[in-house]
Amino acid sequence: MVRTALLLLLASCLLAQDEAGPTAGPKAGPNADPKIAPKAAPKVDVGAVLRKSKSFAEQCKKLRISFADGVVRAEGEIAYRGGGPCEYLVAIYPAKSHETVVLLDNGPWKGEGRRDRETLKGYAQVLNNAFLAAGFKRGKPFSWDDETGEVFPPSGETLHIYVEWEHVEEAKEGEPAPAQKPKTQKPQTQKPQTQKPKPEPEKRRAHLSDWLWNYKTVHVMEPKFVYTGSLLIEHDGKTFLGAELDGLILAVLNTATALLDSLEDGSLDNGAYEAIAMRIPQTGTRVNLVFSRKPLQDVMSFKPLKLNDELKKSRAEYLKNKKLEDAERASGKLQPSKNGRGQTRDGKQPDDNSEERDK
Repeated sequence: MVRTALLLLLASCLLAQDEAGPTAGPKAGPNADPKIAPKAAPKVDVGAVLRKSKSFAEQCKKLRISFADGVVRAEGEIAYRGGGPCEYLVAIYPAKSHETVVLLDNGPWKGEGRRDRETLKGYAQVLNNAFLAAGFKRGKPFSWDDETGEVFPPSGETLHIYVEWEHVEEAKEGEPAPAQKPKTQKPQTQKPQTQKPKPEPEKRRAHLSDWLWNYKTVHVMEPKFVYTGSLLIEHDGKTFLGAELDGLILAVLNTATALLDSLEDGSLDNGAYEAIAMRIPQTGTRVNLVFSRKPLQDVMSFKPLKLNDELKKSRAEYLKNKKLEDAERASGKLQPSKNGRGQTRDGKQPDDNSEERDK
């Protein structure tokens, strides 16, 4: 029973019920031998149990999730490239698609209409279990005090997050058509036309954080990500994984139910981040996400962003208002926000020259 309870609490995995067993040991009571102390419940290595589970392996295969020591992989596609503030980098289809860059799924949708949400039921639980099976330790999600407004940042094991995809060079618009040779009266032997081979796709890998820029610091987002394990919600005697309820995986606006969160300055502010459209593949592009304890090699790098005059003016106004807001809150004139958040803003794009990427 102890093993089952731990797995339900930490792994949120119902399959553990079939693999668990009661813990043997002397029982306490009036006739118990005082010289024999009850045995302490043994510690359960949740990750080891999951790694040996055939049913868990089948769940991962069905949802196209894989894991190894210190590495978790998942599939999805590009859902958002900018146009407004971005609060989440990764979610499960179709959650927050209007402000989330990558939506995870179980492979390309081949059915009619939109993807059936039922096919992704339990996705967050399985992904969370994959982190445990890969050896990651659950941290603590973001929280706050309702009365004082004091916020408690997320904590947990840090990790690197990469996005991989295949890039194919597209024909440039506006290129002049090839000149047509004038027709001659003399018959000519026509040479068989050969089609040019399609260019081989180029495999690319980038830091997922390189796709966002921080409106507060005017820098590309720093990869300060932690695995929190999401908020566990008790309801009617049952324990639910928060990420399973709302589909949030990686938040850049601190969120208690997200499976992973950010520690960067600005993660508490609504609208602090914006997607860098020129760095992100077209909407619908299939991608693989890699969550790794160790840094990977062969990662793209981009040239620095440049702020245009309009954006500089907009940002100055935003920071001015935020400074006044913070001062009023500190003096007690403004009631603390119940979720620790500040003002929001409209998203604007910086000038970006990332098409010329560094080799």
